[in-house]
Amino acid sequence: MAEGDSILRIARRLDETLAGQVLSVRTPGPRRPSGLPAAELDGRVLERAESRGKHLLLHFEGETTLHSHLGMRGSWHIYADGDRWRRPAHQAWIALAGDGAEAVNFGGSTMRIAREGQLRRDPRLARLGPDLLAEDFDVDLGVRGLRRAGPEPEIGDALLDQGLIAGIGNIFKSEGCFAVGLDPHRRMGSLSDDELAALLTATRELMLVAVRTGRQPGLIHRSAGRPCPRCGTTIRSRAQGDAARVTYWCPRCQPAGPG
Repeated sequence: MAEGDSILRIARRLDETLAGQVLSVRTPGPRRPSGLPAAELDGRVLERAESRGKHLLLHFEGETTLHSHLGMRGSWHIYADGDRWRRPAHQAWIALAGDGAEAVNFGGSTMRIAREGQLRRDPRLARLGPDLLAEDFDVDLGVRGLRRAGPEPEIGDALLDQGLIAGIGNIFKSEGCFAVGLDPHRRMGSLSDDELAALLTATRELMLVAVRTGRQPGLIHRSAGRPCPRCGTTIRSRAQGDAARVTYWCPRCQPAGPG
């Protein structure tokens, strides 16, 4: 699943290539966005692109917005005029063409067109916790968001709850905990505010580097059975939480704590 760093990179690229332009909008494949028809966007100016956790919001003139969530396998591609698409047109959900560039979405879990007022009332967006990659992200507010999980959940599971903190996925859950030497299986009640603040700060920094470079860290994610890059201990993995998302950790660098 695309994490917050990927969505922020997409938003920035869309701003760079298409914002401020009148766009031609079409739906090349059989799928259609929910909500308003795509014709509502055709011929309108794209004012700005916004990332909100794992959600991408494209704000058009006339208070109309395209809302995209990539889910597990969706993607956005940006092509220069004349470039051949890397996937067949029938797989495209929507295409936005401007002066010299075109953005094409292939798949995802959500694609809808709505008025701004509808989005403000959308429970999926309203329930999002603080966006870890927001320019004005406040670490103390983020700690308070995580505390809403209560004392029993494990921190690795709590980090994936978008209602507590928005933007973190399975990669940065493991990489962030590794960065600060924190066992992802420790329960929230055993962690101090300082430990949570350090974890959020380190995870945010890792994600911002990925935004800038386009490369996500691979020190521990999907490295089960390999030696730890710090100490050489064999990296372990285990399904965690109700969703059974696989967590990776080094038992020596991230020793089990109380709880």
